[in-house]
Amino acid sequence: MADGEVNATQGRDGQEKVNEALGRLDATEVTRAVSAFARENPHVALAAAAGLGFLLGGGLTPRVLSRLGSFATRSYVKSTLAQAVGTLLDEQARAQSQLGSSP
Repeated sequence: MADGEVNATQGRDGQEKVNEALGRLDATEVTRAVSAFARENPHVALAAAAGLGFLLGGGLTPRVLSRLGSFATRSYVKSTLAQAVGTLLDEQARAQSQLGSSP
């Protein structure tokens, strides 16, 4: 069997397992579980509902996605550079202290 055929077979097997698991779900039990979770974690439930409403309302336009991506990238790069500069300064301070302590 070729790699593509193996992947396709595994994909079908996975899909069959998902369909079987979804078929065994009881709608009333799922509703009960979601309601219990919302009562125990109201802030999380509200945030999830707002996020889902935003997504279903078409809030993730390409423009919004690009802004979110650039914000995440800037944040990541900023923290990575700060960590790298901090490590470099620590290494330089350690090297200078070792040079100064040599007889």
